[in-house]
Amino acid sequence: MRQGPHIYAIYKYEKNIPEKVVAALYAAGFVSGAISASFAGELADRYGRRLACITYCVTYILTCLTMLTDDLFILFLGRFCGGISTTLLYSVFEAWLITEYNQRGLSRTRLKLGAVFGNMTTISSIVAILSGVVGDILVNTLGGRVWPFMASVACSAIAMWLILGKWKENYGTKQAGPATSSLADVKSGIQMIMGDKRVLSLGLTSTFFEGAMYLFVFFWSAALKSARTKSGSDEELPFGLIFSSFMCAMMGGSAFFSLYTKTHTKETTSIILMLVVLVVSCCLSAAVLVDSEKLLFWVLCMVEASIGAYFPSMSFLKSQVVEDGVRGRVYSLLRLPLNVFVVVAHSLDEEGDGHRNSVFVTCAVLLMLSYFIVKKNFDPKV
Repeated sequence: MRQGPHIYAIYKYEKNIPEKVVAALYAAGFVSGAISASFAGELADRYGRRLACITYCVTYILTCLTMLTDDLFILFLGRFCGGISTTLLYSVFEAWLITEYNQRGLSRTRLKLGAVFGNMTTISSIVAILSGVVGDILVNTLGGRVWPFMASVACSAIAMWLILGKWKENYGTKQAGPATSSLADVKSGIQMIMGDKRVLSLGLTSTFFEGAMYLFVFFWSAALKSARTKSGSDEELPFGLIFSSFMCAMMGGSAFFSLYTKTHTKETTSIILMLVVLVVSCCLSAAVLVDSEKLLFWVLCMVEASIGAYFPSMSFLKSQVVEDGVRGRVYSLLRLPLNVFVVVAHSLDEEGDGHRNSVFVTCAVLLMLSYFIVKKNFDPKV
């Protein structure tokens, strides 16, 4: 159950938490994400990626349950658990999937890995569309934005039950055995990333793109609310419906990826990645200039469509340049600079449209830089 559109709203408008404290809550999640990124993938490679996926379900359930309270300490604790769960979500699930795909020899069948990633994003978008509508129904029927979080608890519990019953365990090159220094493992992982320009370029691109995406998640509701206020309307925004529209756009982006890159080579996929980075850079710049609520909405939908094409593109490229044995460790470490980036951005958070516009412009510039980084390392003509 997606409760993304309600997180900022429940903090800001239901719990009446000041903007700076809301930013601190978001930042707490990214701090814990940065800390966990230094060891989560290594532990998953060593003790099992299936176990790490189960750990994700547990930490995410705890995160959702903390939304029942107004106690700031517990809310911060929830964001800490949320940071850990996000690191696990974007590293160990993918590591498990790619290793399982390779172990079963599915590359010799008609099921291509790129198609798996495209379908995964499409299905995720469909589920998000439905859950966004259901989330709105829960809010309107039961009278509180906390109910989508409770539905998420149920969904996560079902996911954990399925993982326990259906998944086989797989490991990296270092299964459970004599412990080595965590610092040495981190150093080794960083050396792997720095030693391969393609991995490093994907790491920098994911930092700038996903960093911009997380800041977009933090700011989009405020941006639309500001545009509506300027139009003279004081009606409440339909957050769930807007979020479902975003997911429709995201699904369109993933479908575009699947149709355009039927051969799923590094060359065709890198073209998609460069394109979506460029589009989001332009859209964030446009969002600063647009005052019309409707026009801003469509600009934000274009951002979401680009995100839909970005995730399968990035997943496929990483699957081609990172070895199976260290996949969990490298994927986890690639999230470290991302979390630091977002923490720094949130530490500078201020009230008002001016700050939000500055963030959008900065992200647009960094994304333009990402375009040239990918072009240099993946374009065969360069």
